[in-house]
Amino acid sequence: MGEARKVVVPDGATVRLGHVEGDLLVGWDATIEGEGSPPRVIVDGVARFRGDCTVIGSLEAKSVECRGGDLEVEGDLKARTRVRVRDGSLKVGGSLEAREVKVDDTLAVRGAVKAGEVSVGNKVDALGDFEAREVSVGGSLVSHGPFKAEKVSVGGLAKFNGRVDVEDLDVGGHVELAGGRVEKSSVGGSLEARGPLEFSSIDVGGSVVLAGGRGGDVSVGGVLVTKEPLSYFGSIDVGGKVELKGPCKGRRVRVGGSLKVEGDLELASDLRVGGSARLTGRLSASSIKVGGVLRAEEVRAEEEVRVGGLLSAPKGIEARYVEIGRRGRIEGPVRAEEVRIGPRARAEDMWADEIRLEARSRARNLYGRRIYIERGCVVSGEVKYVDELVVEERVRLAKEPEKVERPEDIGLGRPEGREG
Repeated sequence: MGEARKVVVPDGATVRLGHVEGDLLVGWDATIEGEGSPPRVIVDGVARFRGDCTVIGSLEAKSVECRGGDLEVEGDLKARTRVRVRDGSLKVGGSLEAREVKVDDTLAVRGAVKAGEVSVGNKVDALGDFEAREVSVGGSLVSHGPFKAEKVSVGGLAKFNGRVDVEDLDVGGHVELAGGRVEKSSVGGSLEARGPLEFSSIDVGGSVVLAGGRGGDVSVGGVLVTKEPLSYFGSIDVGGKVELKGPCKGRRVRVGGSLKVEGDLELASDLRVGGSARLTGRLSASSIKVGGVLRAEEVRAEEEVRVGGLLSAPKGIEARYVEIGRRGRIEGPVRAEEVRIGPRARAEDMWADEIRLEARSRARNLYGRRIYIERGCVVSGEVKYVDELVVEERVRLAKEPEKVERPEDIGLGRPEGREG
């Protein structure tokens, strides 16, 4: 039988084969038993199956095709070109190797997968190592071993229990990662990494949970949580809520809702928060703008700090320009080139080249080159100035203002026009 150019197996038959020099045509619901130990079938040409067929042992062929049913290979499956299963599933008990694998329904492999392109209509369940150039799955992908691919596209769930190494990941639903490297990921639903992740960009519509790592830009529509510190990131842009485990260092952070940081946050560029920002450590950035509440041990900015509500930093606030909004409050000492306290706002001690208290605001001690106090303000401590003091009507000062000769006399150690 092995010497024939074509071997035909009747419907429902069970046939033992070793080497087929030509093509192998297997009828509906037939079974092929391999020869040798372990059993194996080698087909020089194409192996074609119809209906639900089983190969007991390993199968090697130029290409493998199955139509109208499920194909099960109990050992290894190797195709020198392609594996194609139409209107059915493929189950491999050993390893799978081919240039192209295309299955309309489900692909289940217990061993390793090595292929150029893998396309599956429904779901993939792979227990061993998985390596491919491109993977496309309509439903779900579950990989239990190390996974490596250039491009992965999954319509629903993608779960990687081993280390990943992927250039481009596109998932419509939920992603679970054990950790590794995903250069670029785009996810419609949510992404969770249980181990450190290296990345260049993450774009997720819903929520992201990271267990530390290092990367580039993160864009999330809903919530971002890091359970371990990110040693470095590019930009974080989140519509809802951000919770970061510090210390962490990055380029910039922009949050529509709230930001919480356990530890220090260091940014090379700006921080923008629409609602509240609460840190247990130190905050430093080029520019800081918070619409509601900003709490930190210490706040430092190269350029500006603007807060709409409460700015609390017991160890101090330092920037070129500091501004608190209407009815806002500053808790902690302020050092800046210019400070503006909004109407009806409150502040404590301030050192600046220029200090302006707007109408009906309150402060404790003011030390500045130029100080402007608008109508209805209250200063409960000292007012000391170098060059100019302007006090409008109905202002209450606890002590008589004092003019000094030198900025150093009132703790203004940095000359006006200092370098950044």
